Amino acid sequence: MEADVIADLRCKLKEVEEERLKAAQYGLQLVESQSELQNQLDKCRNEMMTMTENYEQEKYTLQREVELKSRMLESLSSECEAIKQQQKMHLEKLEEQLNRRHEQEMNELKNKLEKLKAELDEARLSEKQLKHKVDHQKELLSSKSEEMRIMSERVHESMSSDMLALQIELTEMESMKTTLKEEVNELQYRQEQLELLSTNLMRQVDRLKEEKEEREKEAVSYYNALEKARVANQELQVQLDQALQQALDPNSKGNSLFAEVEDRRAAMERQFISMKVKYQSLKKQNAFNREQMQRMKLQIATLLQMKGSQTEFEQQERLLAMLEQKNGEIKHLLGEIRNLEKFKSLYESMESKSSANSGALEDNTYYTDLLQIKLDNLNKENESTKGELSIQRMKALFESQRALDIERKLFANERCLQLSQSENMKLRARLDELKLKYEPEEKIEVPVLKKRREVLPVDITTPNDVCANSAVGEEVYRLSPQKEESHSCPNNLEDNNLQLEKIDSENRPGVVLSPHKNLPMDIQPTKAKKCVKLIGVPADSEALSERSGNTPNSPSC
Repeated sequence: MEADVIADLRCKLKEVEEERLKAAQYGLQLVESQSELQNQLDKCRNEMMTMTENYEQEKYTLQREVELKSRMLESLSSECEAIKQQQKMHLEKLEEQLNRRHEQEMNELKNKLEKLKAELDEARLSEKQLKHKVDHQKELLSSKSEEMRIMSERVHESMSSDMLALQIELTEMESMKTTLKEEVNELQYRQEQLELLSTNLMRQVDRLKEEKEEREKEAVSYYNALEKARVANQELQVQLDQALQQALDPNSKGNSLFAEVEDRRAAMERQFISMKVKYQSLKKQNAFNREQMQRMKLQIATLLQMKGSQTEFEQQERLLAMLEQKNGEIKHLLGEIRNLEKFKSLYESMESKSSANSGALEDNTYYTDLLQIKLDNLNKENESTKGELSIQRMKALFESQRALDIERKLFANERCLQLSQSENMKLRARLDELKLKYEPEEKIEVPVLKKRREVLPVDITTPNDVCANSAVGEEVYRLSPQKEESHSCPNNLEDNNLQLEKIDSENRPGVVLSPHKNLPMDIQPTKAKKCVKLIGVPADSEALSERSGNTPNSPSC
């Protein structure tokens, strides 16, 4: 039997070693294929960079031609706009002249209309007065004719001289009254004429005030136009002086130095275009690497969530097992209670039988008393043991309840830890998304300025320091949200979170700084990014394995 077992184990060991060798061969093949693919990718990238650089150069030349044509069009459009402005100014001047003439004619017509209105009012008033006079004269004529008729009638009659004298006086008084009335009417007519004249004069005064305001406005507009013309004249004079100075300045004329500067500028622009193309390609590569890292972080977060649900299921199974155990104990205790009840009923029946047979067994009283004493002692011991047993049961229940509370707290803490870890990974992924969104726009000009200024070969060793500082800065920035999240969980999880953060911080700077050791100086930044892409994934997987190795052991602790 032992030989068979040993043979089986040896066969299994051989199979495992063969599988391990196959896995190693497959791994080597995958590494070689990956290196070949990486080389092909580098070649394709270089070809694409050269093609894009050529396209950019052609694009630059075409842009220069388009700029020249656009400048010509702008000059033509500016000339057209100047002509339009001149025509517009001429039209505005003509409109102003026409408006002034129209306003003058309108004012003249208004004056004539006011005069005609005044004359019409005077004519109407005189006509009304004359009509009133004619009516009054008609009334006087009718009254006089009536008086003459009455006087002629009375003359024929016999009247005394006194009556005639009184009648004559009466007529005289009436004539005086009529004359006074006529004077009053004349005064009223004169008053009405004066009132009409005053209203006409007030209208003329208002009209003159309006004309005065209009003339003042015109004077202000003329003054403003004069000031504008003076300012424009001064500007034109300054431009004329500058043009004369430039014409007299010998340095402003074209020479070979200006052409050399223009050639250098064109060469620098071409170099800038090539560097811009390289920068764009490296930027895209960096964005791709960041997206891969973000995907890995999201996968780690989902794995942590799945692990949390798995631990919850295990806790549920353990609680169900404990519940079944307690139910079994309860059934066992119920069975013991039933047995004790049966024993009690038998004991009571035996006591009743012993009391019935007490008359027949008077000789055995001594033994019965002795047995009764022993039975009482046993009952007392039984009661004391029952009390101790109940106390021990209460203690056991209290301890079990305490253990359950501790387990609940521990499970809640583990769940909180896993949720915090998953949320931490999600926040890191979100942080990377925000960096992908906003950091490239903020840091576009920094590498260009460094490449233009730091030309000396002394600064070649700086990328390692820069990478180290950036890696440390990123780790500090990544550790800060973890510390903030660890404060939201209970206090007994702070040590675990800090240990996990220390493990993560010890793994990642080595991953970021390792690619710069054995690489050439010309391709250091690009190779560093490639190495971060290749080595960073195992580092995250190691951190995940360490976390998964620590979390299951936490309940046992």
